[in-house]
Amino acid sequence: MGGGGGSQLIFLVLMIALLVFMFSRTRKQQRAQAEMQGSVGPGAEVMTTSGTYGTVVAVDGDVVTLEIAPGVRTRWARRAVARVVTPALSAPGEVPGATAAGAPGQAGGLDLRKPAAEGDDPADGGAPRL
Repeated sequence: MGGGGGSQLIFLVLMIALLVFMFSRTRKQQRAQAEMQGSVGPGAEVMTTSGTYGTVVAVDGDVVTLEIAPGVRTRWARRAVARVVTPALSAPGEVPGATAAGAPGQAGGLDLRKPAAEGDDPADGGAPRL
């Protein structure tokens, strides 16, 4: 008689809960994107929504100036910044990942160089000599 009404009510409640979950997740992502765009500063390497990579050289309100090649600067809307590739330097000349003692390769520094094996010759692309 009235047994079908209960299952319809449960289905309706589940659909509403799903919609609320989807909208809250979207709002959370929009907030995170806006926060990232608001924190972009000079020295940060960014990628724009069109896929252009550049280094932020100036921020003036909603306009970000990027250096996309040495001496080539372009102006973008702040909202066009899709993601930050490397964060802004906290101090002029500071290298992220380097120690206070100095450059990569020193104690505690970041050194991604591969140690040369005996017989490797950089002149021929590292191919071993026969």
